[in-house]
Amino acid sequence: MIKFILPIAIFIATIYGISYFWTISSSKNKKNIALGLITIFLIGISLTIYLIID
Repeated sequence: MIKFILPIAIFIATIYGISYFWTISSSKNKKNIALGLITIFLIGISLTIYLIID
């Protein structure tokens, strides 16, 4: 049961946190948030592909 609830709770908290910081930040900080999210996304995709292939 915890295997299903914990990831969903973490996902909802992450989305809420990103949207909160997005609304209170300036345009320069929004650019930094976007670049950080793109970087994390690319690292996550690369790691996933590496682990699937290996």
